[in-house]
Amino acid sequence: MTQTSITLSLISHTNIGKTTLARTLLCKDIGQVMDQAHVTLHNEEFLLLQTPDGQQLKLWDTPGFGNSHKLLARLQGLSNPIGWLVSQVWDRLADKPFWCGQQAIRNVQEEADIVLYLVNATEDPAMAGYLQPELDLLTWLNKPVIVLLNQTGLVEPAQQRQLESRWKQQWALQPVIKEIMSLDAFTRCWVQEGLLWNCLSHVLHHHQRPIMMRLAQVWCEQQKLTLQQSMTSIARMLIETAKDSETIPERTEGQKKNIVKRAMQAMDQRLAHRISAMSTELITLHGLSGDVAHTIQSRLEDITVPGERKPWEEESFWNGLLSGAAAGFASDVATGGLSHGIFTIGGAVIGALGGTAYAKSQDEDDPNRISWVSDFLDRQTRDAILRYLAVTHCGRGRGDYSDPREFPLFWKQETEHRLKETKEALQQLWKQCQTSHDQHIQQDSTTQLVEHLTNMTTKIFLTFYPEAEGLFNTSSAKPILHP
Repeated sequence: MTQTSITLSLISHTNIGKTTLARTLLCKDIGQVMDQAHVTLHNEEFLLLQTPDGQQLKLWDTPGFGNSHKLLARLQGLSNPIGWLVSQVWDRLADKPFWCGQQAIRNVQEEADIVLYLVNATEDPAMAGYLQPELDLLTWLNKPVIVLLNQTGLVEPAQQRQLESRWKQQWALQPVIKEIMSLDAFTRCWVQEGLLWNCLSHVLHHHQRPIMMRLAQVWCEQQKLTLQQSMTSIARMLIETAKDSETIPERTEGQKKNIVKRAMQAMDQRLAHRISAMSTELITLHGLSGDVAHTIQSRLEDITVPGERKPWEEESFWNGLLSGAAAGFASDVATGGLSHGIFTIGGAVIGALGGTAYAKSQDEDDPNRISWVSDFLDRQTRDAILRYLAVTHCGRGRGDYSDPREFPLFWKQETEHRLKETKEALQQLWKQCQTSHDQHIQQDSTTQLVEHLTNMTTKIFLTFYPEAEGLFNTSSAKPILHP
């Protein structure tokens, strides 16, 4: 009978995070996640991946190990009647977690093609006393093992490689361990999952590799589609923002202050709604749920005033408006009911403004129209990419998604670097959106922006995960992953 499925068993010491990782990989809430030992007491099988023609990748979530030395001794004694009786009768009644651990190991022995062994990356492998007995268990099983480093957090690539190196040095001579890689249950990225599937295709027996390669290809095509949909969502938000404007009606100089203020607040609020809608779409696309709170800060220099200089552009007007201090307008959107479109709009935020700079437009037909300046649109591009990175690094085990209080510095630096590379092309796109009303040109602008965003995001991923270049192979004729 031809094999059509691959089975993984996820095992670890108790309370390391197996079920949390399983939730992340499966994109659904399974089992119980609690900060205590022996929460999972039974083996559970789940369908992880499936191709249209029925090939499957299955995942077993198992109880955690407790006393591994005792567990191995009990399993080795199952071949004699007394040992079997003690294990199946006495342990089951007197020590349920220990008995469940035995069932987990027997499940691995009978079902698993590959063992995923989860460890706490922050521990010193030379000092954790439970590791050697568990390694003895893995050796006794005689199944290929991939060690997954959990609890790494969001760290710079160099730090992550340093963590991996420490564990690889510790277990370099263990023949049962085929690979050691990072896969944090809370902060893993889909790119890292792709690296895991690639690793599986190397570790499996030769006759199983075509199945895994096909599964990986189907998975990768879906991830590429999600990436494309995410970039399209971001591009749509940015193009609509670039096109957004307010027309300032002719009024007396004394009325201009409130008119401009209301116009900026209206633009702020529309931008807040667009960002919320985009964020909701990103969250949904990645199999997550949750509400997002945004703070959108626009300042007076973020507004373009086309045409001839108006009275409300004069320094005397702004001095009166700012009352000796610089001001900006902020829309603080607290989405307690994001899916229902309920927003709470905050008031003005006072901040330092080093000067008011306006870009002049050639559009003399509409001299009273105000719109966002290019640099502000660049900042919105940066923030949207950072939010995408936050969503795609959020594991399901965390529960509902929420924006981080602050994005990691190395994310910001790399994103700003890629924006700088693309700045000239983006500036042309913003200008094109703001000066042309042709529908075909607008659609072309969106297509171009999706391409720029995809290229920038791909380069960011490859900076963080350089070994993942094969995942971004654009040729559909070749397998995504190679044995």
